[in-house]
Amino acid sequence: MKKFLIVDGSSLIHRAFYALPLLTNGAGAFTNAAYGFTNMFMKILGEENPGYCVVCFDKSRVTFRTEQYHEYKAQRKATPEELKPQFDLVKQILTAMNIAWEELDGFEADDLIGTFACQGEKQGLENLILTGDKDALQLISPQCTVLLIRKGISEMDRYDEKAVMKRYGLVPNQIIDLKGLMGDQSD
Repeated sequence: MKKFLIVDGSSLIHRAFYALPLLTNGAGAFTNAAYGFTNMFMKILGEENPGYCVVCFDKSRVTFRTEQYHEYKAQRKATPEELKPQFDLVKQILTAMNIAWEELDGFEADDLIGTFACQGEKQGLENLILTGDKDALQLISPQCTVLLIRKGISEMDRYDEKAVMKRYGLVPNQIIDLKGLMGDQSD
C-alpha cells in the first residue's frame, strides 16, 4: 500500500518559529521557522518515503467557522511580523521541491487535512498525518496514523488506534468529544 504524507504546514511552521531562536539570512530576512520546518519535513520524507505528499496551510484567520461564531479562536494572538513572510518562503521551498501544497479561502489547514485523509482512504492509501495539533487524532483509522510533534521540532509520537486507546482510553473518533468536554486551550 502506498503511503500518503499529509502535512499540517501551518502547525509545523508555528512550532518551528517558537522552538528555534530567531535566525536571519544574509539579507536580514527571518528564516528560523522556514529552517525548522524544512528540517522536520526532510527528516520525515527520508524516514517514511511516501509515494504521495501534500502540505496544507491556513489561508487566513477568516473561515466559515468565524463567520458562524465570531468568538472562534478570537483569543489567538496576532501572527508575529517576523513569522509572516516565512509562510511564503516555505511555500517557495516546497514548490522548488515539486511538493504539492494547498490552502483554501474559508477553510483551515485542519479541514484540508481531513478531506485529504478521507480521499486517501477511498483511494486505498496508507495515510500519515504530520502535525502538532491533537485535533488530528480523531482522523486515525486502520489506514491513517498521526505523527504528533510533542516537543520542540524533533520529538514526535506515532499514534494509531492502539496508541490512542492506551493514552486516552478512547477510540479516535471520541477524541473530539473529549476535547469538547475538557475545552481546548489551543483553540
